[in-house]
Amino acid sequence: MSQLPERLQTHVAAASSASELATLASAARAELARVPGSSALSDLADALTRRLLALAEAELGRAPLAYAWLAHGSQGRREMTALSDQDNALVIADAFEPERHGDYFANLAAKVCDGLAACGIVQCPGGMMAKHAEWRASLSDWQQRFTGWLQVCDTHQARLASNLFDLRWIAGERALIAPLQRLICERCPGADPLLGRWIANAAGAPPALGLFQRLRLDRDGRFDLKRNALIPIVELARIHALAAGSDACGTDARLVAAAGKRWLSRSDADELRRHWRQLREIQQRRLAAVWQDGGDPRLDPQTLNREEKQQLRSALLRIERQRAALRLIYPDVPLY
Repeated sequence: MSQLPERLQTHVAAASSASELATLASAARAELARVPGSSALSDLADALTRRLLALAEAELGRAPLAYAWLAHGSQGRREMTALSDQDNALVIADAFEPERHGDYFANLAAKVCDGLAACGIVQCPGGMMAKHAEWRASLSDWQQRFTGWLQVCDTHQARLASNLFDLRWIAGERALIAPLQRLICERCPGADPLLGRWIANAAGAPPALGLFQRLRLDRDGRFDLKRNALIPIVELARIHALAAGSDACGTDARLVAAAGKRWLSRSDADELRRHWRQLREIQQRRLAAVWQDGGDPRLDPQTLNREEKQQLRSALLRIERQRAALRLIYPDVPLY
């Protein structure tokens, strides 16, 4: 269910141009960035995308084939923050012929991605967006790519899969997404190459705690909460949920779905959920300050109170125990 205020949904849906959307988005993002624990920024990105698609079709004409616009990454999980970038792709009906239809969908995607950037949602540094040809393909081509990731997977492919397996329908023909979602749910529980590589990638990350449970800080004396604590929980939730055949997408929902199944006990799921909520609150308070005053999104540990420091250490210990336990399942997959 969308957490976007109804008045804002109405304004976005009525916007007559990309520039009008950009003006609306600027004010809305400043307001929504201060709401703790909310999916409202993701819901705003969804609404902006749908309106930009409608405006693009009004300019370019009706699409020559059915298509579905999907979000992946943080937007797919409905976990965007004020600093999140774009992650999106296009699934096009199997009648797609690049020579006949390619220009239309290239122009459509460029208008949406550039429009989102004008609205403050920066373009993906890695180019994982529908405006790039690699991320526009027919349903059959996407199915082939997903099947390949499930069957044979190296470190790079596993990272691509981790982002794309967080897919969520945003606009267009929803039925085009369903086969991919079924493929993920049905095949992941037995996909040892992919699960093993995900686990090895997680286990290969340097621990965020050093001697005497001290935080490992970077050379500037800061701690990257997203990289060292939140993303590891996202990864664990994805592994556990997909290994259990769940179609849940958000991190909290995945932990709920995987609790008591296969590799995750109910108590461990509850603890990871608690840590997730606590760390998200700390993150959003920091990002709200960055949004208002500028500055560094990384944490200065000196700004954390005793309770927050204990919450962070406890979460990091839980993450390392979970990684170690999962590593025992696929001990022979090389870390890199």
